[in-house]
Amino acid sequence: MRRQYFWWTYLVGAIVCIAYGGYTLIYHFQNSNTLSVHSLILLILGSVALAFFLALYVVFLFQKKKNAKTSPTKSSIEEDGTEDASSSSEEKEEERESVFDSKEDEETAPEPAPRPERKRDYEYSRSPSRSYETDAYIRKVGYGPVLRVSGARILDMRNNTYYHLQGNTVNQDGYGPVYEISGNRIRSAFGGYLYEISGDNVNKIYGGFFASFSGNTIVKHDASERYEVSDSLSLAQRLAVVALLFGNY
Repeated sequence: MRRQYFWWTYLVGAIVCIAYGGYTLIYHFQNSNTLSVHSLILLILGSVALAFFLALYVVFLFQKKKNAKTSPTKSSIEEDGTEDASSSSEEKEEERESVFDSKEDEETAPEPAPRPERKRDYEYSRSPSRSYETDAYIRKVGYGPVLRVSGARILDMRNNTYYHLQGNTVNQDGYGPVYEISGNRIRSAFGGYLYEISGDNVNKIYGGFFASFSGNTIVKHDASERYEVSDSLSLAQRLAVVALLFGNY
């Protein structure tokens, strides 16, 4: 930046010297028919300075054109080098792939044995036809049967309504999903979570311990309701039974 400022100042100074020297020289010659020495010196200095600047500028342009001519050759050399390198790398990759292909053809590895399926944490994730092999009655003590669980189907004998387990949902026949099972929890299909079973405890999601489901008996926390189950149930069946017995809250 300083160099450019210097050369612009130099050029302006030379032009000013030429203009001022020429003007004063003509002015003195017209008025007194004499040549002013100072004006002549300024004119000569300005002319020499301008000629020197123009010579340097011409040299600069010539050098710039010369560099422009040599730069494409360098770039072309670099491009050729990169192309050669890329082509050689591609050839190497093709050779490696051919070697690997030949090895694979020569050595036919036996098919891996099927991995055993990992047991699910909860039985409800399996298909109903394999997991719900149960035919049980839930009897309320002092009242009689209230629910019948037959495989994936549940009959609410209090109002003669049928439900069926399908995947992770409890569907009411002719209506649609009413409950959704997630892990050891059950929720309303159109609301929040209701109950969870942890060991022998039935807990409200918002409210804590609610009942015990131990073996073949269900007992409410205040012992106001007691039920007997005639057969063992899967976790999904137990969650559905709890939701149907105690409902939403």
